[in-house]
Amino acid sequence: MKSNNFLIVTALSILITSFSSCQNDFLDENPQSFISPDNFYKTESDANAALVAVYNGLRAIYSQDITFVGDMAGEQTWPGVSNSNVDRSNIDAFQFDPSNTILLGNWNNNYVVINRANAVLDRVPAIDMPADKKDVILAEARFLRAFSYFNLVRTFGGVPLRLTETTPFHLERSSADAVYNVIIDDLKKAEEKLLPVQPAANVGRATKGAASSLLAYVYLTKKDWTNAATKAQEVINNAGAYGYGLYATPADVWKIANENKLEHIFSIQFQSGPEALGSAYAQFYLSRAANVIQASGISGFGQNMVEDKFWKSFAAADTRRDASILSRFIDPKTQKVYQYPSTDLTELSIFKYFDTAPYARSNNNNNYPILRYADVLLIKAEALNELNGPTVDAYGAINSIRKRAGAGMTDLSGLTKEQFRAAVLQERSWEFCFESKRYFDLIRTEQLIPIMTAAGKNPQPKNLLFPIPQKEIDTNNKINAEDQNPGY
Repeated sequence: MKSNNFLIVTALSILITSFSSCQNDFLDENPQSFISPDNFYKTESDANAALVAVYNGLRAIYSQDITFVGDMAGEQTWPGVSNSNVDRSNIDAFQFDPSNTILLGNWNNNYVVINRANAVLDRVPAIDMPADKKDVILAEARFLRAFSYFNLVRTFGGVPLRLTETTPFHLERSSADAVYNVIIDDLKKAEEKLLPVQPAANVGRATKGAASSLLAYVYLTKKDWTNAATKAQEVINNAGAYGYGLYATPADVWKIANENKLEHIFSIQFQSGPEALGSAYAQFYLSRAANVIQASGISGFGQNMVEDKFWKSFAAADTRRDASILSRFIDPKTQKVYQYPSTDLTELSIFKYFDTAPYARSNNNNNYPILRYADVLLIKAEALNELNGPTVDAYGAINSIRKRAGAGMTDLSGLTKEQFRAAVLQERSWEFCFESKRYFDLIRTEQLIPIMTAAGKNPQPKNLLFPIPQKEIDTNNKINAEDQNPGY
């Protein structure tokens, strides 16, 4: 069950942005409507409300834009026949440029979270409240700041480091290494104070296990195999205390009733209802032909459809395919069977985020997963292989994921280090499809160009990073055209 305390969005979200944002083009609200920060940040309740506003900023990042970076720049999906958005199509075709509004949205929205987190970190220490509760709030803010910087550095490379509420708007790019140093430092400090399990009222907020899992992922991205393996094993060793494990079947992972439990380490929280805090994925991903399966008859957008080759890549015994992709359904009114590709169904829909009872169109109850226990196991498998080849522990980690995928999935064995590396990348493709991980996996494993070229796309060396948004170059006096990523 989701926490109302976490999901309630008030005017505070606008308030925090107004006095913590260094980028004056995020929002255009009338400043006269804002409460002065000097009159806020007085009580424990204020501190908690400010932290909720930081979490709320994640919803803008994961409403859709991040999926166009993490998924559409991979080979698993295509824009869909009904797509008319040039920016999305350009990302799919590797023809994006600095004017792409999706990239600008990712840049701006991640900095909204960072700036709100900075305000919490700067102002909450002065509030008179129990020290232990204050420590947790500050640790959660550090986790969220690190998470947004991780999004930015993987997408754009080095970015401006805004680490205080009063950071000036005009700020030069820092190196990617400097950004990663901040991410790692924030996560280490967050680990020290975060709770192993959040109380019921705060379900969905960051925990110690979430910080450790994200840190393992950061180390993996940096090819720091020793620390990645160590941190992943630390999470595994504490799985009982954290309440982590794998669901029995892939379909169980995507049941709305199972959100924020067992396998879900950290997710972006959405909740359907009159407050309009629901997600849009269910309708956004649904093909027009599949509208009949929705009880309300709400029309799908038919966007970000699944590639036929990816659908065919799953083994017959792999139940992840049908838990992730809609290729067959029955019209509940007429009992007509729709079957891809032979019977009145020509498009494959992403099915992980289907809500059987949406409150309204684009107001669904599906969370968006960021870290699952399956991530931790595959991070361990990959890191151990890079250190020592396919060890018994490495096989055990990846085979536990394969066993869960289906009774007929055979264990991997007898692979060389290179073969195991390729097997992990493929396993991640099946396990984490449509979770905004594929592009980043291809980048960090140096497989973007060969795999996307084989998929019929035309990626270039410059596409190993996305371009710094042109609006940032135009408005930030410390970033000029020569500071743009190479090739753009």
